[in-house]
Amino acid sequence: MFHSVRRISCQIFSTLKFSKRCLVTNTTVLKNGVRVAVEETHSPLVCLSLFIETGPRFETSDNNGISHFIEHMAFKGFNSMKKDELAKCLNNIGAQLSATTTKEIQIFSGKCTSEHTTDLIDILSQIITNLEFSECEIQLAKENIFRELTDYENSPKLVVFDYLHQAAYQGTPLAQRVIGSRKNIEKFDGYEAFCFINKQYKPENMVLAVSGGIRHVEIFSHAQKRFSHICSDTINYSNYELCRYTGSSIVYRDDSMPFAHVAIALEVPGYGNPDYWSLLVANCILGSWDKSQGGGDSHGAYLSRAAATDNLCQSYESFYIAYRDTGLWGVYYIAQRENLDDLLYNVQQQWMHFCASITDPEVERGVNFAKLKLAKEVENGIYSSYDIGLQILYTNKRLSLLDKYKNLSFVTAKNIKEVGHKYIYDRCPVVSAIGPTECLPDYNRVRSDMYWLRY
Repeated sequence: MFHSVRRISCQIFSTLKFSKRCLVTNTTVLKNGVRVAVEETHSPLVCLSLFIETGPRFETSDNNGISHFIEHMAFKGFNSMKKDELAKCLNNIGAQLSATTTKEIQIFSGKCTSEHTTDLIDILSQIITNLEFSECEIQLAKENIFRELTDYENSPKLVVFDYLHQAAYQGTPLAQRVIGSRKNIEKFDGYEAFCFINKQYKPENMVLAVSGGIRHVEIFSHAQKRFSHICSDTINYSNYELCRYTGSSIVYRDDSMPFAHVAIALEVPGYGNPDYWSLLVANCILGSWDKSQGGGDSHGAYLSRAAATDNLCQSYESFYIAYRDTGLWGVYYIAQRENLDDLLYNVQQQWMHFCASITDPEVERGVNFAKLKLAKEVENGIYSSYDIGLQILYTNKRLSLLDKYKNLSFVTAKNIKEVGHKYIYDRCPVVSAIGPTECLPDYNRVRSDMYWLRY
């Protein structure tokens, strides 16, 4: 274990030296409110990511899935450039374009050489201002989404996390799926998409994050030409709809499946909360494990040792899903029906350990792994631009890797116990599961294990 920690520390130290040398982020705001953040590096490549605050959280039950539908239409061409011309343009400049939509963020990303950066900015700007909604392309997009929906519904992990959000945030927008329902997808058309873009794709909701070998002044100058004409709107974030949390469970029993897929989580604060760092360390202490790993009882994490030595599951992973003002922190695991109760018991025992008896050496190990995780998140231009956009969108500032390490260095066993009292001890968890769930304890039993009488 000593040698493992030493190797991690060496990797972190190398990243620290790199960050001191060249990671500088400059942020400016266009007149209409679009934020432009540029991290200048010595790379010959440039990665541009356009972040937009949209997704199921800003949708209604009638138009749920419209953001994801717009994501698909982004690659179908513009009024000034047909789909074939767009593909040819991207091929000529050697650029790659991708998109993703989450519960409250949509990201359009492109990667190219520095001399073609302005071309890519032009394309990103047209995605939100000049999309073409031809009937033919709309039908093709819907067919692709239906195939994606079929794959989505056949993925136990995705379904479990869907159930987790539906239970935790029932009756609120965060309970909705990113992909939407078949009924909604069938009725989407160009007019509805156009209306939603005009309503939600406002400058105040956008961040252009850039990382690579390009000067900030060049990006700002061209972004001003391409984005400054978008109409601004006054947005009051106090009207940002709060999504209440409900401790509950959704369990779908299917004995035909070989393994059960289970997730248990608690409500925790969002991305910008000061407790984020302590919870990130606690998440790293929980760790992850699967049967392909060796180690047995020599694993550093208690939960990994329990899973490895007693054959409690096929795999498990801890997660911390942080949104703007709320989040879910817990464990997802895959196990045989007879072991469901045993692993769940160990997870809850580890949570109680956080509240009552966590030690500084355990926290130090968690801090080291958290530092390594954060270092990997900025190891190349693509990851770095994602990190820039996320921070600017949620907190309106960008912490350097050194700043993040500084925040982590302040986390102690006392801090972990404090967040344990706030968010774990005697709190209502949320549980979701599918598969052969006969041996999964009922919710009242799970709730009763969220405190120790002797504590």
